[in-house]
Amino acid sequence: MLSVLRHYLPLRKALLILSETVLLTLVLWAWLSAHLWNPNPAVQKALLRAIPPLWTHDAILRCLTTSFLLSLIAQLAIAFNELYDVRVSSSRFDRASRFVESAGSGIALTLAAVVLVDRWDLRHVLDTPPLSTSQRVQTLVFGMLTGFAVLYAWRSFFHAMLRRANFAERVLILGAGRSACELAQVILERPETGYQVVGMLPEESAPADRGRNPAWETESVAQGEPASIAALASTELRALAPNPAEAAAAHAARKALEAATAALVLEPLPSHARETSPARTEAPRGRSAGAAKNGSSQRGRPATLLGLAQSMHVDVLAVALEDRRARLPVEDLLQCRLAGVSVREQEALYEQITGKIALGALRPSYLIFNEGFAAHPWTDLLKRAVDVVLSSVMITLSWPLMLATAIAVRVDSQGPILFRQERVGRDGLPFTLLKFRSMRADAEAVTGPVWAVEDDPRITRAGRFIRRSRLDELPQLFNVLAGQMSLVGPRPERPVFVEELAKRIPYFRQRHIVKPGLTGWAQINYRYGASFEDAVQKLQYDLFYIKNQSLLFDLSILFNTVKIVILRKGT
Repeated sequence: MLSVLRHYLPLRKALLILSETVLLTLVLWAWLSAHLWNPNPAVQKALLRAIPPLWTHDAILRCLTTSFLLSLIAQLAIAFNELYDVRVSSSRFDRASRFVESAGSGIALTLAAVVLVDRWDLRHVLDTPPLSTSQRVQTLVFGMLTGFAVLYAWRSFFHAMLRRANFAERVLILGAGRSACELAQVILERPETGYQVVGMLPEESAPADRGRNPAWETESVAQGEPASIAALASTELRALAPNPAEAAAAHAARKALEAATAALVLEPLPSHARETSPARTEAPRGRSAGAAKNGSSQRGRPATLLGLAQSMHVDVLAVALEDRRARLPVEDLLQCRLAGVSVREQEALYEQITGKIALGALRPSYLIFNEGFAAHPWTDLLKRAVDVVLSSVMITLSWPLMLATAIAVRVDSQGPILFRQERVGRDGLPFTLLKFRSMRADAEAVTGPVWAVEDDPRITRAGRFIRRSRLDELPQLFNVLAGQMSLVGPRPERPVFVEELAKRIPYFRQRHIVKPGLTGWAQINYRYGASFEDAVQKLQYDLFYIKNQSLLFDLSILFNTVKIVILRKGT
């Protein structure tokens, strides 16, 4: 996976995006510059009459720049239709239907861009000299249709190539306990990330432990770690499905995943392997010097970690031992690293694949010494400037929607239009959050503070619509403008829930080191949270965001939020 400003991007997705940018740019360039490769006298005169006058090669370069910018705009439509999700794009039906939608959206977006720059007298931004606006529009339509046809053909070839050639990095997991099994599962569930588990190598255990399946046991992640963290880890194994049919399907999928994970467990290395390191010992009795040198046993199975990694063509060795302090094979890992095998912590690889920090990583040593969690005054200043500009623009554009929503709330039920509630903000300071009221005015008169749930009976008719369309969140733009919130960040919780969750979840209060957000990384990756288990899952996403926050990350979250709202995903 590639790291772009601390934002991870699978290699195959990066290759797909880059290749399609090149292809679409070349196709558009061929159409938009066709009149310049062998220009007639009329075209040459038009170029010379331009201000400033243009030579043919200058005009061709301008067309290339314009083609590149238009291809990026068109690719926004492709991304919006989730065609850069390899799982979606691999399906022929989904690929065909979504490509038609993307082609229509891409043509509309590029035409709108061409018309707007012409209307705003910015033709030099998307210039195709010496074509008029009508000629550019006509040429662009045919160019985009040709480009999307080429991209569709390229997609078919790209996925066929992926199926035939294995570009995945081969991962050997050192350990077979709970942490190792969790890592193996997330890799099995996400083949599009470009990793493939080749096995899990158990650590040596006492005879009484042999035969037990440690994958689903709830035990301490590391010696001296708070027991509550280990207890929380089991929440990741729960399939929280909304109805019995989905629960049964999720249970069956979980069982199949457990079976696939169990099949990956290898036989432990011989107990004498640690004592026969090929770099520092002689061959033991019964073995030839050549076998010891290559790390092989008499039975033909490698007797050292390096020999096993080389025989299985391992690219990445993931360390997922339950007790690293007592059992970490430092010298074996050093030999693997010096031999060219990448050695990674289980937590780091899990984080890179899932986009959230593993529960096992919620310990002081990982949070203190790991990269990330960087804060700089200029970064905060830039984020605040973006918040002010975008929230002002959004308020200006959405005020008719806010007016219509206010009228609907007032007509539908008795009570105030705006709902004001105390929430916990940055550094644990309280603030008043604004929302359009979507529940009855006496929603908590009897029950007191409780989690909102899906299809909550306290929600009004208008409230059900404005919740699904996210219109109830629009007043929070004024919280952003006032500096109490940011556009992107962890969602703010009520003080009573913060106190309850902080007692049960270690490091829960760390999410308050940044401003809460109107949307966030947890919101676009996880369903509506209405339970303790959901809070645990969202904390992992929130900490990942805090660790890796950047302007590019914020913009990608905003883009995905718009996509989710328009496609009506979530609740």
